[in-house]
Amino acid sequence: MDDSEFDQVPQILFKGVSSLKTIGCPGTLIPMTNQARAVICGADSNNVIAAASLLGRGRCLVFAHSGYPYMFINVDVEDRKFVENCRLWLAKGRNAQFVLIDDTRSLSDVPLDEKILVWNGECIKSDIFMQNLYDYLRQGGALVCGATPWGWLQLNSGKILSDLPFFHFCDFIGIKLTENYSNCSNPMPFRLELIQFKNIHHATQKLVADPTDIESLCIVGGACKDLNVDVSGLPIEILKNIAMKAENEVIPSNNCPIQDKCCRQKSSGLCGILCVLTSTKAPGIANFPGDFSHSPVIETNVIFHIESNANEWYCTGYYAVAGIPIQIDVLECMGAMGWSVRVGCHSDHLENCEELRRWSCISINKPLVGNSIQMSSAFGGLIFLQSPNDESNSITVRLHHVVLTLTYDFMDPNRVTNWQHRRHHAQGLWADIAGQHIVLNLPSKSLLHLDSTQLDEVLLFWDSVVLAHHELRGTKPKHRERIVCDEQPSAGYMHSGYPIVTHMDVTDPQSDEFLFNIHVLKKKGWWGVFHEIGHNMQRDWWTFDGTGEVTVNIFTLHAMNIICHIQPWIHPWLDEQESNTRIYIENGCNFDEWKDDPGIGLIIYAQLAREYGWETYKKVFRQYEQTQPHLDSNQEKMDHWIESFSRQVGYNLIPLFKFWGFPVSKSTAEVLHDLDVPKITDKFIEIAPERYRI
Repeated sequence: MDDSEFDQVPQILFKGVSSLKTIGCPGTLIPMTNQARAVICGADSNNVIAAASLLGRGRCLVFAHSGYPYMFINVDVEDRKFVENCRLWLAKGRNAQFVLIDDTRSLSDVPLDEKILVWNGECIKSDIFMQNLYDYLRQGGALVCGATPWGWLQLNSGKILSDLPFFHFCDFIGIKLTENYSNCSNPMPFRLELIQFKNIHHATQKLVADPTDIESLCIVGGACKDLNVDVSGLPIEILKNIAMKAENEVIPSNNCPIQDKCCRQKSSGLCGILCVLTSTKAPGIANFPGDFSHSPVIETNVIFHIESNANEWYCTGYYAVAGIPIQIDVLECMGAMGWSVRVGCHSDHLENCEELRRWSCISINKPLVGNSIQMSSAFGGLIFLQSPNDESNSITVRLHHVVLTLTYDFMDPNRVTNWQHRRHHAQGLWADIAGQHIVLNLPSKSLLHLDSTQLDEVLLFWDSVVLAHHELRGTKPKHRERIVCDEQPSAGYMHSGYPIVTHMDVTDPQSDEFLFNIHVLKKKGWWGVFHEIGHNMQRDWWTFDGTGEVTVNIFTLHAMNIICHIQPWIHPWLDEQESNTRIYIENGCNFDEWKDDPGIGLIIYAQLAREYGWETYKKVFRQYEQTQPHLDSNQEKMDHWIESFSRQVGYNLIPLFKFWGFPVSKSTAEVLHDLDVPKITDKFIEIAPERYRI
């Protein structure tokens, strides 16, 4: 099959077919060589859901979800045309039949004549089987296969994608699996314009021919980032030359954010290339995350040991200088395999943001495979070891070509002496300040004025916030929360997750918002940070439609109350909601409006805290943690919450929830009918007291 004929494969497979149904959440593929082609993409060219490959005289279709192979065994009516098109192409027009080989131990057990093999790649095959499969394809065989790479990783804790034999099979036929979730609609429309690039080999050729080609730059840059330094076969020196000639309009900074869409796309593509370059410093990093004004002291043969019981990042105490390759030697590893090395704490990806104030991807993560690995970051950053799971394990490594950075660990008995030493000798640009239950990453220069006593006081405060959240929910911390200060969080002013990400204004020692301003923290708390830690505590059982930004603040109010002694019912944040709430009540309490306003939504939860106290909340949350109810709908979640709280306090709380517009099911009303209605009144209920009734 010549190149031009192979280019027609997408049209052949989708002849008379406008779309492909979406099965689950597919991953993404990267067609690498000229013997591979993208077949269908999701939202953009980098979301390849299916690819075709040629091996010898054989043909293969690869899907990014393990459910697709079965579509060829049990054919639904709506899939019949697509399956028939695939059959004709795979079998070169012959009347071949599909046969599943998931449970087949040897190809000799399969009658191969006029057959198309079907394989869920997550069903592990032996090396001999794989070799026979290669030979079968070379000789003219046909195969449909697929896997869900991100899903397989979730089910195989401690493993990396290259541990899956199917990964190597795909690599052999010119297709790379990625760890990504796809971005696609259901069904996925067939859009030929997204498949013009064919594969990375072709896109790279186009980019080399025309470095201003934004589409090719985005494809190559996105692939480089996804390949995570495994870029064999790409013309690295040529790509480096393209990246280092970046014009100012695509170099992001906080003073001049990139807002033009084409420039943002070009910047993100260049950033992807920068992610895989060695001995290269990204232009503009003095803006963020920072650069050294003079050459720092480089250390080598540094030993670092960590014992882990949690899946989190462990700072090594060292910093990687942008453009200087580092080496990590594994001296000893006990327990689970699957450790990885991360350079840079700023893990937010900004490709989908409306503007860029920093490079879109400045943290790199690489599996710690074998006895030694080398890494290079064009952006520099703190060096972390990332544990594979929550089981007990440990690792000892030796670091080369690194810079001592500012660290502090509340659990370190020698922290006072170590802090004094690092304050005077550490040159790393970012610091890692750890309590027992929380870690904070911010610029080193923000902390040099603090002594160990001040650090202890602040860390005890932040630890108490995390513990207060867990105490309310009835759980214990399994890992330390992490707060990273970033020039540009990927969403909002702050966002939750691991890590919690916030803006840089909290790193200013002169600001009331400074994360280490203990006097302000004790007096006023820090609503935003309390809120984001609260998001990490939310459970789906008691968070229904419209309450994603509401139930989180139960934890915020609780921490404000017990740590800062601010009563939940008189918190200034709630006072600000009074005007809108009054209008809401006077207009009849439309529940759809309630769901759209988190300020109004929080008031009923504050009322419950005022009337029945935090101990009641604790008992209700503990009941949820114990029973872990299976609730399928928003109505079931609301009913279960109302019934659980009512049973706990011994009163029928339906009138209170109905007052705010909650729809309550007839069955819940019936089971609570025998309980008395409590006498509750306040400035809001007094607006329409007649509505506080069964």
